[in-house]
Amino acid sequence: MLLNIASLVLLALWVGAIVGGLVLMRQKGRWRWIGLTIAVQGLILLVFQGLLSTYPIGIGDPLIRVKFWDLLSQTAVVIGALAVVAGGLWWLARQIRYSIDQQLRRRDLALFLLLGMPLIAAPAFYTMWQTSIPERERQRDPKLRAINLPEGFEWSIYASGTMDNPTAIAFGPENELYIADIAGDLWIGRDQNNDHQIDSLSKWAGDFELLVGLVWRDGELYCASSGKIEALRDSDGDGMADSRRIVVDNLPSMVLQPHSNNGLAFGPDGRLYFGVGSTTDGKFEDNELAASILSVNPDGSDLRPYARGLGNVFDVAFNADGALFGGDNGPSSVEGDDPPDEFNYLVEGQHYGYPYYFGDPPSDGGTRGALISFPAHSVPTGVTFYSGNQYPQIYSDSAFLTLWQTGEVMHIEVGKTSNGDYLAKSTTFADGMLYPIDVITGPDGNMYIADFGTSAIYRITYNGAR
Repeated sequence: MLLNIASLVLLALWVGAIVGGLVLMRQKGRWRWIGLTIAVQGLILLVFQGLLSTYPIGIGDPLIRVKFWDLLSQTAVVIGALAVVAGGLWWLARQIRYSIDQQLRRRDLALFLLLGMPLIAAPAFYTMWQTSIPERERQRDPKLRAINLPEGFEWSIYASGTMDNPTAIAFGPENELYIADIAGDLWIGRDQNNDHQIDSLSKWAGDFELLVGLVWRDGELYCASSGKIEALRDSDGDGMADSRRIVVDNLPSMVLQPHSNNGLAFGPDGRLYFGVGSTTDGKFEDNELAASILSVNPDGSDLRPYARGLGNVFDVAFNADGALFGGDNGPSSVEGDDPPDEFNYLVEGQHYGYPYYFGDPPSDGGTRGALISFPAHSVPTGVTFYSGNQYPQIYSDSAFLTLWQTGEVMHIEVGKTSNGDYLAKSTTFADGMLYPIDVITGPDGNMYIADFGTSAIYRITYNGAR
């Protein structure tokens, strides 16, 4: 509430400055230019506050987390804030008039008017930014995070530093870890002394935009970035990619931020599968490639929809039986309560309800319902099926799904029914992370989790009873 009031007071101040500046522009001489400067400052700060409150940083949240446009409509509070500011402006106007009439201290008054707003704005914006950060997000040091795991499990930091907020991870053919980051770089990490920690991290490729998907196949690393998928290769073995081919491009991307083409997975049929986010927020989708799961041959031929009616599937994964699953992010602009996020069994030719139904659709709706529904804006991101042999049997071929907004990793037991369908049960496997974004099974049989918020890769091991 205090953050909302502070936002409204600042909004009123910038608007008042614009009005006051326009009034001063009616004076003669240098006061006209001073008035213009003040009005322009007020306009710039108004726009700047709007951007800080609405524009997401990377694929995250705005720096100042208030519902900016909603605030503008809260007229009752605005009137109170305007009354406070109006009183100040009235007093200031009297001082301006007195100074003009008496020809006294004009230089000091001009300096106050020109420098006052930036001096107010800088600490106010910083304080609002810090205040709007939830408590769980204030610790950015991965070593100091309080991460909770089931009994017998332990976590350690496998990689940190150098990369700029990881977005996707994949192990290569020689057990090296490839890490994509939000800056558009692709890093290769090696554990050279076998101490279960990356000690060599070097740039393998770069110049990507919104690089969020990685998967290896036949000596090539397939990379999903904004609007396209490329296949990269290090043909001369010098530790840097030197071959780069387009698999598919012109995919819907960032029409609705941050929706794009997302994480990658090869199916048992040899085709490449990936989700593409919607181009609208809960409205009718008219782009035939958006709000869907697509598949394509490795050479880029035969691109086609696999499933439709999905808002924004950030990642997909196949289980041991070759069935496809993925989490889905619901929209935020539908009537009534915001719809839930989902975990779905993805079946070829099926429609999953977007933008008509969410969670459990009506029986006559003609769409397929979710296996698991999560609270709205949990933001499911990475998903994998555990394929190692280091964990207890209950985790074998279970799904693990990262929830960006809650800092959790969910363990989802998936069971096949007699008619070939699936049922699922979800429990929290890990919490206390900042923004977990990807999860994979490593070649050593342990899970690795990329945390966007702390720029760290966690290694999860089991040392309990079996």
